[in-house]
Amino acid sequence: MKKEGLVNVIMLILSFFMLYMVEQLPEPNATQELGPGFYPKLILYMIISFNVLQLVMLFFSKAKASGETSDFQFGRFIIMIAIMTGYVLSLSYIDYKIGTFLLIFSLMVLLGVKSYKLLLSVSAISVGTIYLLFEVLLNVHI
Repeated sequence: MKKEGLVNVIMLILSFFMLYMVEQLPEPNATQELGPGFYPKLILYMIISFNVLQLVMLFFSKAKASGETSDFQFGRFIIMIAIMTGYVLSLSYIDYKIGTFLLIFSLMVLLGVKSYKLLLSVSAISVGTIYLLFEVLLNVHI
């Protein structure tokens, strides 16, 4: 199996586990139209769909020559998962704005972005947008 396929299988397993966890959320009551699990389920179904689509595309794609190497780096993928897991675990100890800034910054560094202006501006704009969208416009206090 190609390494890309292995990543899709790992993501499918994680997605189905998260879907199981989201199913434990309470059902919507009379005042809620969609309920607390709607958005996570929507995202998880999209992730599952895209992973299945990617697996189908990998299955039907022409195999590369055996001597040819893929530009996919499995180690980098594992580091990304570790960074995201650390982010989720750290949210109970640090403010989400600081954690999200560090998450975006570290993922961009891992992906090879060298410009500190770009690293800082994208991280700051992302956190600012999340703050404006959720805390100011939607009045969701995190």
